[in-house]
Amino acid sequence: MDINELEKRITDLERRFFPIEKVLYETELKESIEVKKSEDIERDGTNYTISAIIETDKGNKNIQFNVKAWSEKQALYLANNKVIYPQMSRLQSEGKIRWFKTISKQIVNK
Repeated sequence: MDINELEKRITDLERRFFPIEKVLYETELKESIEVKKSEDIERDGTNYTISAIIETDKGNKNIQFNVKAWSEKQALYLANNKVIYPQMSRLQSEGKIRWFKTISKQIVNK
């Protein structure tokens, strides 16, 4: 099978899948889908080390942590969505910082 044939098959699968996904997300199954995705990532995902610089009213802080994801792009998204934002919001609500901003985040070479 050549690359063009493979591209056509993938595109065809995407066109079939996206309407199904949209309908399922519009129902009460959205949370179940997200839980299943998270389980699959934890089981089959790649471990990425993320390095981030966070600015707060207390100054800049370099942090490093690990995130499991299917791709580098998803790892950077999950780093913000599941680690940086929740932790910094908690510190803000506890009054330990007044504000925060992610200056940069990147994947550290493996």
